[in-house]
Amino acid sequence: MAEILTYAEAEEIYHVMEANIDRRDEDIAGMYKDMKARAVKYANIRAGWNLLSTAEKREKDPSRTTAHDAFIASLGSIARLEGEAGKQWRERLSDDRKRIGDFACFIALFEGVQAR
Repeated sequence: MAEILTYAEAEEIYHVMEANIDRRDEDIAGMYKDMKARAVKYANIRAGWNLLSTAEKREKDPSRTTAHDAFIASLGSIARLEGEAGKQWRERLSDDRKRIGDFACFIALFEGVQAR
């Protein structure tokens, strides 16, 4: 079982990620924006998961998995683009799907608070 991703750890990873993204490159900036959108989409699904019935969960599980996989793939792309800094935060995050899902929820939180 993976260690829970704490708020402090997620915030540190997020700040390192933010600091190392090359916003001067429109393609990279677009990929970064897409990664955040995928995080918000997955977090929205996850936040409502416990409100669903067992039948609803069974029906929606494939789309939840697809959203999670899309976020994971885009997160990996961003890590590769950031070179050594990206490798370090990506390793710290680990390959555990639950921790990565937690990180998507934290990104949604950070983006939501910044949007006020």
